Amino acid sequence: MSDERRESARSKLRGTDYWPLWAKALRRLERNGLSLEGTPLRLDGLEPDQRRAIAGLLGTSAAGDKPLSVRLETLDGRLRRGAAEVGLVEWLELLDGPIRNRPAERASAQSEREESWSSTEAHPALGDRVDLQAWVTDVRRSGAATRMAGSVSAGAELARRVLDVMAALPAHNVTLAQLAAQLTGDAHALDRDQALGRLSDAAIRVIDEANDLPDAGDDNGPNGDVPAAYGWRRRWARQGVICDELSVSALALNLPASGEGLTSGVVFNHRRCGEPVRLTLRQLGDAKLEVPPGTLVRICENPSVLAHAATTLEGEAAPLVCVEGQPNSAVLALLNLLAADGAEFAYHGDFDWGGLRIATTVIERYGAEPWRFGVADYLAAAPAGTLLLDPPSAGATAPWAPGLVEAMTAHNVAIHEEQVLDDLLADLAEGERQN
Repeated sequence: MSDERRESARSKLRGTDYWPLWAKALRRLERNGLSLEGTPLRLDGLEPDQRRAIAGLLGTSAAGDKPLSVRLETLDGRLRRGAAEVGLVEWLELLDGPIRNRPAERASAQSEREESWSSTEAHPALGDRVDLQAWVTDVRRSGAATRMAGSVSAGAELARRVLDVMAALPAHNVTLAQLAAQLTGDAHALDRDQALGRLSDAAIRVIDEANDLPDAGDDNGPNGDVPAAYGWRRRWARQGVICDELSVSALALNLPASGEGLTSGVVFNHRRCGEPVRLTLRQLGDAKLEVPPGTLVRICENPSVLAHAATTLEGEAAPLVCVEGQPNSAVLALLNLLAADGAEFAYHGDFDWGGLRIATTVIERYGAEPWRFGVADYLAAAPAGTLLLDPPSAGATAPWAPGLVEAMTAHNVAIHEEQVLDDLLADLAEGERQN
């Protein structure tokens, strides 16, 4: 048969009348792994011209309105013996490129998963560690590692790297950056925003649970990301790894510390001079302040309040801690130490939506009393307010002061601590108090 006749036949088969047939045949071959066997295709809803063209190709009648029945083996034979001289698979690939073999793809993906994870599941760190074995099973089944890394093989490799980290734990007073550099060559590989750091933290959680260790402080409640950072540091600390203890700090004034250690001594000497003290997380790590039980420690949101108290009241000011916005890990560590000594707390912050969120963190976490931070206090200050509030965020709440959110919404002004500073200083001038 001449090339011209063959090309003419193939050109005809490219016509739109045949498209429904080619589309259905392609989908079936993809599902069947390119096999021609199986139940006949059913072609319904065809236009008259399509029905006549396809029936003519198959050598069947186009009469009636029943769906056309097409066996792929028959179609393949008609194409091979016809003027087009081409098999069905070859023809569809000429039309639209290589046909996907979905069963083969699934088998290949499964084989890749098995091969990728086999070395992970044979990692020496697992040994008889039931906790880590359970973690590997879970992280594979859930797909967490795959999602973080972007593919099955990369996910398995990420899990293997986590097990390398677990094999190096517990450590002894090594910094997180040092551990990361030793194991990966990248000092930031175990940071909280890195996949290896996040997945390693998840594995350490499993270890903590298996050893019945108490919660590290990450409650994921209204406290936002800060308690998560605090809990993250504590979990690593349990493994002998120090997480950036110098970049976060807590600001305080006149805490009545009487313990014997360096940190307590620093706090004591600053109080004797009426000077604010800034304590790093490193200083607070294993400190014992030994504040008298029942000591009332006031807490403010903004450092300007503490600065004014130090300037005007000096050593006569009541004990005060400043959270400086959403409390960081060092602030939480300081408040935890004070709470462990039996201190009690009273909190004041800005009357705005961010201030309410911060207050919720402190009041709910430490059972603090509201300090001039109720509905009546807001209403008394609102006439002097000039800064308009943004619309309230979803879920804005003040559990310690029913009606406060409604009052703030109605008056629509923010009241910052600096606007009621005289009242706060008057309370601080009362000095140390024990309940």
